[in-house]
Amino acid sequence: MNNIFGFFKSSNNSQSGSGGTQTQESIKSANPLKITQNWYEERSDKLLVQRNLLIILIILLTIFMVISTLVIAFVVKSKQFDPFVIQLNSNTGRASVVEPIASPVLTADESLTRYFIKKYITARETYNPVDFATLARTTIRLFSTSSVYYNYLGYIRNKDFDPTLKYKEENTTFLVVKSWSKIAADKYIVRFSVNETSGNQLVYNKIAVVSYAYVPMQLTDSELDVNPVGFQVNGYRVDDDNS
Repeated sequence: MNNIFGFFKSSNNSQSGSGGTQTQESIKSANPLKITQNWYEERSDKLLVQRNLLIILIILLTIFMVISTLVIAFVVKSKQFDPFVIQLNSNTGRASVVEPIASPVLTADESLTRYFIKKYITARETYNPVDFATLARTTIRLFSTSSVYYNYLGYIRNKDFDPTLKYKEENTTFLVVKSWSKIAADKYIVRFSVNETSGNQLVYNKIAVVSYAYVPMQLTDSELDVNPVGFQVNGYRVDDDNS
């Protein structure tokens, strides 16, 4: 009998032991799934945070680029470039930087002065056989002081500089003004080119320093048609412009 009761007891113990083992195994099998789920949730949260930070960074960079572009555009539009001019003193040979006088608005007097200066330079530096000995010579005489005019006559009588010998009736030239720089109340630096109209069509780049004054003059009616306001050039120098 004892053996029979012992058999059933051992049988019950084995059944209860097997049930406990199954419960522990189910718990163990359930834990990895939960751990994996938690890992994915944490990973997803981190990715969302990184994405939001990246979006904020992109927005900030975009705003910075827009502001930088606007600042650069403003600086470029407000920047003013003036010609850089170096003047050599003919007596001492010393070089000095000429600072042009800034004038944002061109007054009526300055416009008139530029008109007469251009007319004077055109008469001196260009050539047209039709009126070179008449209108051009008259314009230079009426627009020059006596000393400036006689210097011009001495220059033009040199065979190396006489355009009538160089071009004769076969060519003409015209003038194109490149820039104006007012360096004093009565002085301009003018950059210009003299262009041939035929032949090799060469271009000669030059720079002139012109000083002037408005003076009372006794002129005839025909001379007043050329110079009605008494404009006179009292200083003129021209050189090749190699800049």
